[in-house]
Amino acid sequence: MYRSDWLLKLMLMVIAILLAANVLRPFFKPDIKVQADSGRFDYVSIVSPLFLYKGHQGVLILDKRNGDIWFIGKSGDGTGSIAFRDPVFVVRLPLEKLDEVPR
Repeated sequence: MYRSDWLLKLMLMVIAILLAANVLRPFFKPDIKVQADSGRFDYVSIVSPLFLYKGHQGVLILDKRNGDIWFIGKSGDGTGSIAFRDPVFVVRLPLEKLDEVPR
């Protein structure tokens, strides 16, 4: 056997063993229970990730606590970094009217 031939077979065997270990790992490891915390701002939903408001691009979000729609403008300095401006109130949605009987 040539040196490169057995070296190639050895590398392929090591790769096969590592792949098999990766595939079989969940069967030998006990189940891990994961808990997720909804976070500090779980009442905020992104309505539109790209929205144009008064000539500025930004993010449109909904505050589910009171139905307020807010616009957070993006400002870039040309170097690729993105900074966000202060939130601007857009409109309040009367979400409490959703419980009423439709007319």
